[in-house]
Parts: sequence; structure tokens; C-alpha cells
Amino acid sequence: MKKFTKCTFMIAAVVSTLLFCVYKLRYDRLYHVMQVLEVFGTPSDFHSCERKNEDIDLVPPTWLQLEPGVQVYSGQCVKLPGEDGACPQVDVLAIIKENPDIDSLLCKFWIEGSTQPILGTFSHRVLMTEKGHSSAFLSCQSKYVTKVPFGISFFRKQEESPAVIPVSSVPDLPVNSPTILTCIRPTSGSLMAPSLLTESILFHSMIGITRFILYANVLPHSFQSIVAKLEIKTQVQVQVRPWRLSTEVSANIENSLLDQDCYAQSKLHALHYILLRENQILMPATGSNLTQTLNASLLEPGPNQLKVRRFCSEYPNDKKTAYLTRPVSILQSTYYHKNMSANVTRNLVRRGGVTVGGKSAPPANKQT
Repeated sequence: MKKFTKCTFMIAAVVSTLLFCVYKLRYDRLYHVMQVLEVFGTPSDFHSCERKNEDIDLVPPTWLQLEPGVQVYSGQCVKLPGEDGACPQVDVLAIIKENPDIDSLLCKFWIEGSTQPILGTFSHRVLMTEKGHSSAFLSCQSKYVTKVPFGISFFRKQEESPAVIPVSSVPDLPVNSPTILTCIRPTSGSLMAPSLLTESILFHSMIGITRFILYANVLPHSFQSIVAKLEIKTQVQVQVRPWRLSTEVSANIENSLLDQDCYAQSKLHALHYILLRENQILMPATGSNLTQTLNASLLEPGPNQLKVRRFCSEYPNDKKTAYLTRPVSILQSTYYHKNMSANVTRNLVRRGGVTVGGKSAPPANKQT
């Protein structure tokens, strides 16, 4: 009987030892996994593995005075009919006052690896003229279409050291993502309202918009902190492009410049783009995700008109507006002024129109 009991105890001890070893091995594995998650976060915190074009413009563009009466902003590579190179021509946004002698300008490219700048062929194209100012493109065509310059200069024969204007990089991927690049135009005052801007970014990110460009010179620290956290935890990307004109131009001239720059930046981010004010929001008519709504809408290439509803909060002197005060300003956007919203539209642009002279020429507008 004693031998049988001892044998039973020995078998139980061996089985317990084996089970303990298995438990210890699994515990160690789980412990290491928990350590990794503690350091790098949970899988839901990671961004998707989808490749994206990186924003490598470390030096943001600014408005520069090329000469009296001419201001320039930033350069973009554009395609030309019949050219397969990466950068056959560079277009630079410009403001021209009272038609100075533009045709006598010369241009040259700054290309990495070249000890001297390379001369190009200059031309210019006026976009709009109003109240003594014109929005325009100053263009420089290159013979070396496979080379992408990092800078471009415009000068006259007597000038020796012209200013170098940065040229944005060419996207390494074709951007066909159905999402929207939302460009928020600068305010008429000196600073953007931080609460409106914060609510706009957060709200649009909740309905599936992940790409933003802010045309601003100064942003509050609280807003910068919120954006930094949002970019870490989600796929949202916010780019700030300084925008300070040294001369006063009409709203139509400024809008034409902003629209062209937003279009150029959309090539790096999204298939659609729209230019909004800080107090304007996009609202899908169906569903809660704007990207899914776009996929179902089948928008045509070019500008597609969206109906604009003007908020009652935009008319503080109206009697009904006094009863609509809410603790969160964006909640006031649930009420709109029917009379003031009649026949008001804004364009949501889908890239991919007919190419004319290196530019995408959209077809006729479509009501959506």
C-alpha cells in the first residue's frame, strides 16, 4: 500500500512539474508580448500599411517679392502634352501689379548634382485680372525633363544673384485615394479662431477626412498640441502653408491663387479637394463617412457644385439667432438660414479633367 502511495505521489509530482514548465513557458511568452504592447501600443493604435507620399517640403513656401510689382509663392512641376519626363515645366504662382515688363524675364533651374544653374525657357500665363492686380503663373520649361529641380530663379540680364524659389517634389505614387484634401483658407483678420479651427479638424476627421492644409502664419499652442496627438493616434495629416501677402488684392484674386495651390497639393494627398473657410464644414447627405459617400456618388472629373447652407450664427443681428447659442460653436451649425442659403454653391473638385497646356481643364459643372 505504501509503495502504491509513493508511486502515485511521484507520478503527480512529475505531471505537476511538466505542467508548471508549460505554464512558465506560456507565461514568459505572454509577458514579452505585453512588454512590446506597453512600449509600442496596441494594434489598433497603428496606422495602416498603405503607402503614402511623404511631405518632404522641410522649408515651407512664403510669398517673396521678385521685383517691384511682382510677388511669387511656390513652384510645382507640371506635365506637358507629349512629354513623359518627371518635370518638363515648373509653374510658379505669382501676383502681378499693373502689368510690368514680364516678358523680358529669364529663368533657370537649380538641380541637385549640378554646380551651376541650368537655363530654361520663360513664359507666363494670367489666370485672372481685377482691380489692378493679376494672378498668374510664371513658367520655366526645361530641356532635361527627367531632372526634378529643387529651386527655380527668375531674373533679368543685369542681375547676378536672384532669389531661389522652392519647387515641390514630384509625387512618387499616383494619388487616387477617394478621400478629400480640405484646404482651409486664411481669415480676413490676423489670427484664426482656435476653437472653430479645432472643432473643424476634429469634426472632419470623424467623418473620414484625413488630409488638411491650413493657410496660416500663426497657430495657438493648444491647437498644435491637439493636432500632434491626432496625427499620432490616427491617419490624419495636417500641413501648414504660410500665407501673407505683402500687397492687398481682391478676394477673387486671392481665391484663384489659393485654389491653384490647393489643386497642386492635392496631387500629393487625394483625388478630391475643396477650399473652405474655418467656419465651414462638410456634411455627407447620407451615412456618416464622407469617403464612402464619395465612392457612391460617382462624381465627374472637374468641379462639382455643392449646395451651401449659411449658418444662422453667421447673422448675429437676426432675432432667431439669439435663441441658438450652444456651448460648442459647431452645434450652432445645425441651424441654417434658408433665405441666405438660396443659390449659394461651392465647388468640390475631382482631379482628372482634359489636359490643356499642362493643366487639368474640368468639364462643365455638375450639381450634387
